[in-house]
Amino acid sequence: MIHEAEIAQLFADHYESLHRYAFTLLKDEDEAKDAVQSVFLTIWEKKETIQINSSPKAYLFRSVYHECLNYIRKQDVLKKHHAHAVAGLEDSRQQPFAFEDALFIREKIDKVLQELPPQCREVFVKSRAEQKKYSEIAAELGIAVKTVEAHMSKALKLIRQVLRVFILLFCLYNDLPQL
Repeated sequence: MIHEAEIAQLFADHYESLHRYAFTLLKDEDEAKDAVQSVFLTIWEKKETIQINSSPKAYLFRSVYHECLNYIRKQDVLKKHHAHAVAGLEDSRQQPFAFEDALFIREKIDKVLQELPPQCREVFVKSRAEQKKYSEIAAELGIAVKTVEAHMSKALKLIRQVLRVFILLFCLYNDLPQL
């Protein structure tokens, strides 16, 4: 068991030298600070059960060393995953979006539009297909511009949900990073 006052004293006595040591391993100021703070946080969290059998200074330096190694390993794994994702993305750029996929998306959007209330669907079609402004649609249908905005918001929300699901499935199918 280690007391709070002892932890505070260890921090005061060794923080600067531990930080310099971590910086020599990580070559990053912020990551070095994070590594040292992580070691002290672990000591704080385990203060009731921790037993330091060697000198406290040696224990701290060994702990910082292992914390830095773990960080470096995680960064290496992230770099490998990033490289794999970039390679997959480049492969997907070489294979253009399939015509069947575009038809499938169009069918899903048409289905969503058919399920919209009639006035909401009409507002959406006038806005997107006929390229009319909200004020024009409102005047033509005899409704407020805010009502047009509400209808558009509802339609776009439903379409985005369909597209989001499709993009997720497409990414999973093609082993692409999910956006």
